Amino acid sequence: MWDICMMAWRIGEMLDIDAQLEWIREAGFDGVGLHADPGESGRWQGIDPFATDAEARARLRRTLARFAMCEIHAPYESVLAAGSLPASTEALLAVLDFAGDVGASVVTVHADPPTQISEADSSAWWDSLKRLNARAAECQVLIGLEVTQGFEWIAQLGLANIGVTLDVGHMHLDGGRPLEPFGGIGDVVRRIGHTLVHLHVHDYDGCYDHIEPGTGRIDLVGVLRALKDVGYERGLCLELDPDRVSPEGILRSRVWLREQMRALGPARTGRAE
Repeated sequence: MWDICMMAWRIGEMLDIDAQLEWIREAGFDGVGLHADPGESGRWQGIDPFATDAEARARLRRTLARFAMCEIHAPYESVLAAGSLPASTEALLAVLDFAGDVGASVVTVHADPPTQISEADSSAWWDSLKRLNARAAECQVLIGLEVTQGFEWIAQLGLANIGVTLDVGHMHLDGGRPLEPFGGIGDVVRRIGHTLVHLHVHDYDGCYDHIEPGTGRIDLVGVLRALKDVGYERGLCLELDPDRVSPEGILRSRVWLREQMRALGPARTGRAE
């Protein structure tokens, strides 16, 4: 079935990123997600590309080679949005270089795509995304724009190395308004399946998101069923809040997801288990 990754933020009280990576590997995850960001002292930790030299990158690449896949999450401040495109693009080019150096396959980037766009805005967006697409191709990575709208606009770009990272929990925020044009979360997957390059998976109970799968109100089984229907071949990443999910909860989450996958039967393509 599909590779299950775990986003390294903090695991229990564990902050050291090398220890987190080892824990994730020993816990049986197929892949890992990393933030291209030093994090926040005492709260969570990633890896700062600008403080990681060639030797350190080569060492990290060897560590990550033990996983089937790796996602790099771009810094939260590097959002692609009108008014910040030039600065964000420059920052993201460096993140793509880092991802290529360490052998990642996906770079997730937060974006706020336009709903109505002028000719001038269209030119700015196209110039930015074309540059990012070209660098992603050079680095042999895919860019997943993490959005809750603008899916059709992304598809119409026709850029081979740019698609969507679907955060299933975020689609349920704001009273579920991002879902309204689609119906349910499975309908979203079926509508945008051809642009999906990655998924972030967690649950939402109406108050908190990034909680254990199966403990909230999101139809995650419907998501998996839709992924099978569209022939999705890549991985998905558990993105769990370390303040709300214990290490034991992380382990339960992996087991829960794998059990739901097995219950669906073999995927059309992808990882067999």
